[in-house]
Amino acid sequence: MTTNIGLYSSSFSRWKIVIVAAIALFIFVFDMVVTTMSLPSIASDLSITLRSVAWVVIISSLTMCAFMLPLGRVADVYGRKKLHIIGLVIFIIGSIIIIISPGLSSILFGRFLMSIGNAICSAVAFAIIISSFPDQQKGKALGIITTTVGLGSSIGPLLSGVLIPVFEWRGMFVIMGILSFGCLILSYIVLDKRNIDSTKSYSISDYDWIGAILSAVFFTLLIVTISNPFKIPWISFILFSLFLFSIIFLYLFIRWELKYKNPMIDLRIFSNSTFSLSSLVRLCGFIGNSAVFFLIPIFVQSFLGLSPINAGLILFSTAAGVVVSSLFSGRYSDKYGTKRFILFGLSLIFITGIFLAFITAQTKTNILMLVLFVNGLGMGLFMAPNMRATLSDVSRDNYATFSAFLNQVRNVATAIGQAVSTAIITGIMLMNGNEVGLSEISANSGNDSLVDSFLFGWKIAFIILGLVILIGFITAYKVRSKL
Repeated sequence: MTTNIGLYSSSFSRWKIVIVAAIALFIFVFDMVVTTMSLPSIASDLSITLRSVAWVVIISSLTMCAFMLPLGRVADVYGRKKLHIIGLVIFIIGSIIIIISPGLSSILFGRFLMSIGNAICSAVAFAIIISSFPDQQKGKALGIITTTVGLGSSIGPLLSGVLIPVFEWRGMFVIMGILSFGCLILSYIVLDKRNIDSTKSYSISDYDWIGAILSAVFFTLLIVTISNPFKIPWISFILFSLFLFSIIFLYLFIRWELKYKNPMIDLRIFSNSTFSLSSLVRLCGFIGNSAVFFLIPIFVQSFLGLSPINAGLILFSTAAGVVVSSLFSGRYSDKYGTKRFILFGLSLIFITGIFLAFITAQTKTNILMLVLFVNGLGMGLFMAPNMRATLSDVSRDNYATFSAFLNQVRNVATAIGQAVSTAIITGIMLMNGNEVGLSEISANSGNDSLVDSFLFGWKIAFIILGLVILIGFITAYKVRSKL
């Protein structure tokens, strides 16, 4: 395994690079929060429906799923500093297009460009931070990443709630553009390609273009099939065809990667039990906890009818827990191994998930916030050590590629969890004659049948996702802990 001990003349040089990469990562997490929270304002300003403006988020998700892995590999081949700079420039251009957009179509194009920039820089930022530390401090690096993402997720909603009414949605993208430009200048000055780029020499002509196209098509088809943004009936020829084609492209991708001399991602690493089992644990962890990030906002805003500020404070609890525990979980996993942190984190996620299965409109807010905070602690304990275990046998030359892979696993897992929980709750409500969207359910609707069927479906969804967490726990127990 290649190590990068001694690459830096001082720890000060290392931390300058890490801080710049962390700033970029924070901006891109903040960008996703700002975009989501700006949707009502965009719809009102342009006089379009929320369903139409939802495509601003959908196109972001699909673009990042399609381009994350191929562009991560480009960064490893072409140079991480170069790709980081290019990604920031594309992101800034996209934000400018949105600022001056007269309608939804140009906003979608601008969002497409911003998402490409986000996909590039997210993978590169991961790789820059990880490669800035020697192998025995990899957990510390991943803890920094998890903390940064947690800060963006927790501060983002609070800042957006305050800033959007003042600067309006176009002003928020002006802010994003200014922050990104500042990060661009810092990145150009501080980042040194000798310290963050691959140690091997590659030619861009050797890049696996066919593998990139096959993976992009596969992930796009898979996410479209799972998330079903077109609201296609679940039992239909069209959805079955999409799923079948995604399987076909996965098969073609695997066949191609195994025979190509310079594959985009070396699939033979899956024969390594630590990597394959840790990847499965990551998939189960994010599937099992997806309901917390997807259903809890619906519960506090629609079902309980809380104000955006109060709902934001409740949702802040989970992200705050992630920040607190990730401050030490990655660092101490370097010293004590990853397994105990992963198992303890998954245990907290499972326990809090079962508790959330039985909440009602009468559940006290402070109890809910405490449970969500503990859930966040579990996620923070789980994420960085799990990434450390997964990347333990990945060489420094492939950090951007496999950082992108880890992001793809999270994206697919989140989509699966959201689709499963939605299908369970809406299916149970339909069986009881209640054909209502999840965002339209209220505890004060006066319809006891609707409320009861929603809460029963809610309970079943959390219990089933809890079983997925148990599968992840059992799998994690079989993973060899490495330092």
